[in-house]
Amino acid sequence: MKNKILFYLGILLLPFAYSCDEEGIDEVKTPDAFTPMVKDVASLNFSPAETTPEGAFVYNKELVAGGTNYWNITSVDFDVNLDLGELSANDVSKIDLYLFVEEQNEDNFKYLGSNQGKLLTTINNPSKLFQVSVSKEDIESLYGNDFSANHNGEILPSDIFEFKWVVTGKDGSVKDTRTDCAGFDCTFGFGTTILEVAPPIWEGTFNYEWIEMTANAIRYGGISVGQTGTISMTLQPGSYTVYDVSDASCDYYYGGPGVLSYSYDTGKIEILSSKNDQVWTVLDVDGQTITIAWSYKYSAGYDEYATFTLTRTDGQDWPDNINTN
Repeated sequence: MKNKILFYLGILLLPFAYSCDEEGIDEVKTPDAFTPMVKDVASLNFSPAETTPEGAFVYNKELVAGGTNYWNITSVDFDVNLDLGELSANDVSKIDLYLFVEEQNEDNFKYLGSNQGKLLTTINNPSKLFQVSVSKEDIESLYGNDFSANHNGEILPSDIFEFKWVVTGKDGSVKDTRTDCAGFDCTFGFGTTILEVAPPIWEGTFNYEWIEMTANAIRYGGISVGQTGTISMTLQPGSYTVYDVSDASCDYYYGGPGVLSYSYDTGKIEILSSKNDQVWTVLDVDGQTITIAWSYKYSAGYDEYATFTLTRTDGQDWPDNINTN
């Protein structure tokens, strides 16, 4: 019986002994630490800069028969974030930015730049955040000779532009999104925003003439029937409908500068702000001359009311739908 017990005990211990021998034979190997290279992690992220929030060129079309079409913004700035994961910008030697163009020729589009593109700019020793600018003239300088005949060497508002880039690391590795990358993170595109805008109907210099007024308007306002002069209006920067008015009172003593709003679609005008809350009321529109009733914050209390005409000096007629209703 004792021999049987020892026999069974020996069988039970065999796997343990075998296992111990195996562990002694096979050593656990730790893989080599991964060292990222610039080519493995580099990517660029573009966003419109505050200077050009549209993130595109801007082309204006005036909403009037025979209106002018013109380029308004021809240079665009982009903020660029260099994403390198655990690496730093100090690991990058340079970034070459290449430009491609998809031009429109009537109903057809043609991709210009082939596989290589054309070098727009090189950023040496870039920081993690930097800025890139591109102008209409830059693109025409690169591709003017490649455009179809309908371009006359210039870009069209319907053309599309694309950036690709080559990031060269100080470790000698290169990330070339022209050849080594596929997907939306490998390129950045932009184009032209086409704006339909109101023509600058109210911009310029205009002749005024006072034609009616109450006795108190003469007394307090220092004006007289038949008095003439000029006022000027200028579009506010970035606006197509709001004008700064040099004198919304046409030299009335208690008046002064103002701001005029104009809706091209409805023809409605309004003095948005002015010294002493001046008000214009359109009475008549006749060719180059518009007749306006004028009042201000003290008119009701002091019976100060007057009417003047405003005549264009550019030979054009006023739109006949101008109103203050």
